Amino acid sequence: MSSKQYNKKRSFGEGSGSGSAPSKSNKFSKSNNGKPSKPAGAYKGNSNNNGNKPKGNVNGGDKKGKSRSAPREKEEEIKRRKKPITAGGGEEEEDEDEDISMGEEDDLGDEYDEDDDELMGDQALEKAGDGDAEAEAGADGGDQEKKPKLSKSEKLALHAQQPHRTTLLPSHPLLHDTLLPLWETARRADLSKEQRKKTINDLYNAAKGRIGEISRGHKGGRVLQTIVKFGGKEERTGVAMELESRWKEMMESKYSKFLMSKLIRYCPSIRPLLIPQLTPHLLSLLNHSNAVAPLSDFYDLYATSKERKLLVRGFYPRELKIFDGGKQASETKGLEAFLEEIGDDGKGRERILDSIEKTVLDVFNATQKQALAQSIFHRLVFEYVTCVFKFLDKEAADKKLHELLAAGAESFPEIVHTKDGSAVVRELIVRCNAKDRKQILQPLRKHVEALCKDADAQMVLFTAFDCVDDTKLMGKAFVSDAIGLATTLAFDKQGRRALIYLLTPTSTKHFMPQTISSLAASYASARELGTSKKDTDIRRKELLGYASEGLLKAVEEKGDEMVRDPGAGMVVQETLLYAQGDKSKAIDTLSRALEIPYPDPAPVEANPDTMTSHPLDLSHSIRTYKTLLSGGHFNTSTKTIDIPDKDLPSNFAKAIWRSISSSEVGGAENVLRICKGNAPFVMVELIEALKGSDGEFKEMKAVLGKKGVKEEVEKSVRKGAGLLAEKIAEL
Repeated sequence: MSSKQYNKKRSFGEGSGSGSAPSKSNKFSKSNNGKPSKPAGAYKGNSNNNGNKPKGNVNGGDKKGKSRSAPREKEEEIKRRKKPITAGGGEEEEDEDEDISMGEEDDLGDEYDEDDDELMGDQALEKAGDGDAEAEAGADGGDQEKKPKLSKSEKLALHAQQPHRTTLLPSHPLLHDTLLPLWETARRADLSKEQRKKTINDLYNAAKGRIGEISRGHKGGRVLQTIVKFGGKEERTGVAMELESRWKEMMESKYSKFLMSKLIRYCPSIRPLLIPQLTPHLLSLLNHSNAVAPLSDFYDLYATSKERKLLVRGFYPRELKIFDGGKQASETKGLEAFLEEIGDDGKGRERILDSIEKTVLDVFNATQKQALAQSIFHRLVFEYVTCVFKFLDKEAADKKLHELLAAGAESFPEIVHTKDGSAVVRELIVRCNAKDRKQILQPLRKHVEALCKDADAQMVLFTAFDCVDDTKLMGKAFVSDAIGLATTLAFDKQGRRALIYLLTPTSTKHFMPQTISSLAASYASARELGTSKKDTDIRRKELLGYASEGLLKAVEEKGDEMVRDPGAGMVVQETLLYAQGDKSKAIDTLSRALEIPYPDPAPVEANPDTMTSHPLDLSHSIRTYKTLLSGGHFNTSTKTIDIPDKDLPSNFAKAIWRSISSSEVGGAENVLRICKGNAPFVMVELIEALKGSDGEFKEMKAVLGKKGVKEEVEKSVRKGAGLLAEKIAEL
């Protein structure tokens, strides 16, 4: 086994036999490919799940600090980078090594400290084990087989018998005798502001001047992370500037990369100084397993617009940098502005774009795909694609387009989760013909759920809905796949938008005006280029035909649960308003949700428990039933209600009346309780919708027209009770 393989497999928490090494804290065991694993109960609320006593005087004594269960003071919201849809989408999880707060099992113990020292120790152990095995084999006879290599527990036992290597390091006395005791106090979650400030100041003063030595190891890096996180401007800047010559090296280090992320986050003043150190090595840093995280954090989360442009310049060819004349400190031009200034000098622009194309295609063709998922690379691709179609003639642009498709089409799912990556794929969908569009969309179909749940990635899906003329292909592929997940997507904040877009794609109730205008611009461009020819209304009607049956089926199966959820209720509402086909079963499901006795008296507090309360006590459910009974949404321009399905209000009202007036729920008494309850507007719309039917309207008139009903409703303090009393009086 090589030292590298052994380093990945080694776990200090394991060991067997009389010579096994003592068990270390699970927090710092070398598992999960070298990353420390977070124990249950550590950090999150600092709960003591394993029965161990927390360190220090936490809940008693003379300390006036907050209790261990109290949240940290003024803890800002931590930003997270987005994950590609190929990894399930969502946000990146917090890296365990960045959480420097104190947990019950958090004990550094005798953790191996130095990156290089640790690797050399692994190699020495392997050589020792191999040498012993060879010596024994030689003693027994050269023709005998070699004995197997040492097991993990045997290597740990051998390691325990040797002197600890970190005791020989120059920083060991300072670290273990001074810094770690102070750090144990400084990182506590229950310290007051004054106590933490004093402890951090002592910690910084002790480390000052030797920060470079301390930063190379795991424990030292954690100490410096604490100083940077909780320290003031002086401490943060002091740590950063002592390490200035090692910034790039730190980003590539197994442990120092976490400190570098903290410096980028908490020390904005170092960012302009850091950029010139990174840009010459940008591509190699993106391909580095350790450096990619702090670099992406810098670009995605903390860099200003100017800093982002300066970082992307690291991809530009040397010719552009010379042409710029060193003006990047005062100007922040992008690739498009550079090419405009160059002018049409024959092959100048094409030569620059060829150089950038090589960088782009190299990343797409690389076996390691981590650079492919980073938004800084997506920005480069977006600038490249924009400039190709703007500055090159049609023949040259088409050639580069197909070269990009050949290299990157299979990898497009890796880039659609960012704004720029999504814009790249959308632009290609707009400009490509039907055959090329299939090449783009085919890899995305494997990730439909994540595609629907990501705000940027779903824009690619919407553009395909708007521009692809082959609605049969879209209906059988993406539409059917998304509708098959309707009962899941309806409860997701972003996922439900993919369902609603098929029903009412231009509704400002569900989509931002910027989103609608961006999609409209993409479709207009496709029409102008001639890549989309089908009429918009025909395309949308055909896609709605593929979606309607599945959406109505979802409401039929889960409608009673969906109507209780504020977001899923909107999907129910739009499905019944705009879907095509038989809606009777879906209507029956929603009406059966009301076949429970209405409480008397009605709850006063707004929105009680959504799972146990009556649907007509939930404001969002009330709004859904009211809209369906009225038949549509109110149009502010015409001051009328737009009713897409003329039969819906009457059919829905009849089903609702049968449910709330059935003998199982109390008959007329239940109707009267609802009138005095939290949904008077629902009853107003019910009265209006039943006016066209004979049987149900007569029944309702007999119930609500009784003496004293109007007076009881007028006594209600609920909004809309007066209007309901007027409608009852008209009966």
